[in-house]
Amino acid sequence: MARLNSTLAARIAIFVLIAHLLLLPVLFFGLMRVVEHVLTDQFLEQVRGYARVVADEFEIGDALDSPERTRALLDSAILRGEGVYAEIVRPDGTITSALGQPGLARPSHQNLRYAEDEDGAYFLRLPIEHAGRQADLWLGFDERPTRAQIEDTRRAILWALAAYFALTMLLAVVAARRLARPLIELRERSRRVAAGEAVVQLTASTGLSEVAELGADLERMRLELVGVTERLRGEIVAREQLDAAQRALQAQLLRRQRLETVGTLAGGMAHEFNNALVPIILYTELLLAEAAPDSQTRADLESVLVAARRARDIVNKVLAFSRRPEPSRLEPVALEAVVEEAVKLFRALAAPNIEVRRESAPGTPAVRADAGLLVQLVMNLCTNAYQAMRPAGGVLTIGAYPWQSGAELVISDTGSGMDADTLERIFEPFFTTRGVGEGTGLGLAVAHGIASSFGATIAVESALGQGSTFRVQFPSLAAQPAPEAAVEEAS
Repeated sequence: MARLNSTLAARIAIFVLIAHLLLLPVLFFGLMRVVEHVLTDQFLEQVRGYARVVADEFEIGDALDSPERTRALLDSAILRGEGVYAEIVRPDGTITSALGQPGLARPSHQNLRYAEDEDGAYFLRLPIEHAGRQADLWLGFDERPTRAQIEDTRRAILWALAAYFALTMLLAVVAARRLARPLIELRERSRRVAAGEAVVQLTASTGLSEVAELGADLERMRLELVGVTERLRGEIVAREQLDAAQRALQAQLLRRQRLETVGTLAGGMAHEFNNALVPIILYTELLLAEAAPDSQTRADLESVLVAARRARDIVNKVLAFSRRPEPSRLEPVALEAVVEEAVKLFRALAAPNIEVRRESAPGTPAVRADAGLLVQLVMNLCTNAYQAMRPAGGVLTIGAYPWQSGAELVISDTGSGMDADTLERIFEPFFTTRGVGEGTGLGLAVAHGIASSFGATIAVESALGQGSTFRVQFPSLAAQPAPEAAVEEAS
């Protein structure tokens, strides 16, 4: 259709162009021949008539009675008639006007045609008789004004023909477009039908019977295909819905299998860690009973007991993660205090080549969370940052800031960073970029699950060689939903 449209417009334009290339030169030369004939005939008629008048003055008047009057009449003939030469030839001598064109010589014969010679002058010889005396009057007239007029007319004709050519070409293009408009309309409607708009009618508003018949045939074809298309479309939609449901079920099954694996591994690790914590707590309590009330040893033992009991709480949360417990009860927690505690803990664990900074902003609002799980979330993210910066070292920054109407926990490092493919999978259980024995791939997955259980989200910014930044964004206490989500569901 597009090729037909293009060919139609192109053929009309080419036809008009060829017609003008053939006809315009003929018209131009024909017009110029008429113009030259008219202007030269007008010139010859004028100069011959004027020469006859001058000759009559010589015959009737007394200009030939004296050289002075003869020369005066010759000068007057040049001045009045745009002449370039005037001369009287008598048997006793020749008198020539001094007003003639310098350097112009009288030919040996008069000109019978216009522009016969190359001197630009038209010469006439008129025999005269006065008082029984014979003489010859030679007059030369300037052909250049007539030639200039012919040249001006030639340019005017060229401009007129050029304007005519441009106008006709424009009209041809406009006519081609008007003729092609019904075809363009059919093409657009056909494309809409091909794109799925089966209700669009394949008709065109035109008075051309051929195009109207083409549209009618296409419309009949459309009506026959609509039924088949709708039936195929329904089958495709049903198949797509079935495939989507199957993919969703497969994703749910894979998610459940991963969570079950995570739960099994986490439960076993939690039991082992709990077994290690029990003697620590018991022996610490025994030592506390024997320590002096105001001694530094007692203060240290109390700190150990607090840390051990918090570790036991964390173990209980991991067990809850593996056993699908009931949702825990969340309470308002000061995010700045958690950050301060995490900084103290991680400074003791970090290598000397890693600098731990705290950059919290004052006035950070509290968040609804579990303090023990929140510390675990921070430690998991800090551990991930620590792994990214060794062995070269770097700077680890932990901060809490106001965010919209809630709060934001920011943990950034200057480590190796991550590419786009790694960023897409960092929260998947068991996904790790470390070697065998260096990581289980659970740290970020558990952190994501803990954040989701608080109603928070984690945004990650990273690039290779530019470090990583994790932003845990908590909603406000008023906007945060009641703690109904379990860690298992959020992860």
